[in-house]
Amino acid sequence: MKRYSIGILMSILVISGGTAQTLQGSTMYVAVKNVVVKASTEFFAVEQGTLVYGNQVTVLQEKGKWLEVQAVQSSLQGWVVGSSLTSKRIISSGTRTSASVQELALAGKGFSQELEILYRQDHGFDYDRIDAMETLQVSKTSLYTFLTDGHLGLGD
Repeated sequence: MKRYSIGILMSILVISGGTAQTLQGSTMYVAVKNVVVKASTEFFAVEQGTLVYGNQVTVLQEKGKWLEVQAVQSSLQGWVVGSSLTSKRIISSGTRTSASVQELALAGKGFSQELEILYRQDHGFDYDRIDAMETLQVSKTSLYTFLTDGHLGLGD
């Protein structure tokens, strides 16, 4: 009985190990408004460039939540957070796109203009302050100084 149980457990491990998915070599698309491509997975890594919504990339390797990618349309290569990519093909032509209105809104601000108006009316939400906060820009130098002066860890 013990050998039988161990045999079943080993079979399950072999099967599940064989079905584990890897993204290496797969084609993916940028699913956010824009994403910075970095030289490494470090927070303050050198920025190699930027990819925009719909850009096609090939995944070279995975490292935790990070993916090393090679842009198909250019020579840009580096690391991006995996959640900014999707395997769903995104096609954009003029004013038409393969993505829904909701997907486009999520790629940008998170709300469409119509949805924001509905929330303002139904719930009395005031987005003016949020809009003002979204325009603020903080330099990497200021952010780094804040983190180090406050003795805040540079976790991931």
